[in-house]
Amino acid sequence: MIATLPIKPDELREIPVFHRLPDEPVHSLVAVMVRRHYAPGQVIFLEGEQANSLWFVSEGRVKIIKHSLNGRVQGLCLMNRGKCFGSCPLFDMENNPATAQALDNVTLFVLPGEALQQLKGRDPHLVKALLHIYSQRLEHLARVSEVLGSWTVSDRINDCLLTYANREGQQSYVELTQEKLAAMVGTVREVVTRHLRSLEREGIVRNETGRIIILNADALLPPCGCEDRRTPA
Repeated sequence: MIATLPIKPDELREIPVFHRLPDEPVHSLVAVMVRRHYAPGQVIFLEGEQANSLWFVSEGRVKIIKHSLNGRVQGLCLMNRGKCFGSCPLFDMENNPATAQALDNVTLFVLPGEALQQLKGRDPHLVKALLHIYSQRLEHLARVSEVLGSWTVSDRINDCLLTYANREGQQSYVELTQEKLAAMVGTVREVVTRHLRSLEREGIVRNETGRIIILNADALLPPCGCEDRRTPA
């Protein structure tokens, strides 16, 4: 981890939750936030450590994982560019409930907890942005509870493919190895391999080295999949 250049206002506004913030709160934020870089596989914070910051992904991807009592690693989510994680200060939680680890070369913008408490007490625009983050976290927790409680492993793999698909080109694809995909859904690589082979035989995906091409996104929709998830592959 290396602290580098100060964060510029235009860079901060690339984070969706800060898009429409007026100039004054943006400048207040960049004055106290820090930029940090992490290499692939590097741990950002550990489950059980004191939670004292909000983290925003500027570049790369961060995986949030949790260790069960039997030692199995359960992937909770993957944080892409523009996402916020480590939101414990918003919930008055003292310790991190999960571990954050860099999946790629990652650049993060970090808002220290003390600065957060000071700023939110004097700027209603920032409070509104933080409430939006708060609501997103509650929605995510509800979704994680549903996934872990009722979905099959196949459902979780399919949902992970849809959730983390890159849709910028003509074909959607997921840049996750089978090993990383297994960690994200809380299973072993062999199970993922069998399921992906089955999807490939059905013409739903095409497996390539280091990524998975999605050929039929509708066929991957999980139980009670939302209509807005029906994005053409």
